[in-house]
Amino acid sequence: MEIIPFGSQDLDNILAREPQRAEYLPFGAVMLDRNGKIVKYNRAEGMIANRTPEDMIGKDFFNEVAPCAKGKRFHGEFLTFHRTGQINVMFDYKFAYKGANVGVKIHLKSQPDGQHCWMFVKRV
Repeated sequence: MEIIPFGSQDLDNILAREPQRAEYLPFGAVMLDRNGKIVKYNRAEGMIANRTPEDMIGKDFFNEVAPCAKGKRFHGEFLTFHRTGQINVMFDYKFAYKGANVGVKIHLKSQPDGQHCWMFVKRV
């Protein structure tokens, strides 16, 4: 199985063809619907965030899981996807996690259907 690098421009298409590959990525992968509800949450993200992936499905990412991401930069980028169904942006972010700021690189990439987007997370 080929290694898919973080930030790959074709990653959404690869995962659309082979959704099971999200579980084997070496970085976090969370699929959100246009309202910010978690549809998929891979094991790597569970390890990064110290959460059980199965428990995250159906939760509102910005209100229930990561309210610290509801600021202008992160949530503002997501709102572009919410309005248009399209996004492909990468940026650095610091999650306030257990009293510490954890530096990550975020890649938001819409699915071809325009109804879901992937949020890829890599610690830096």
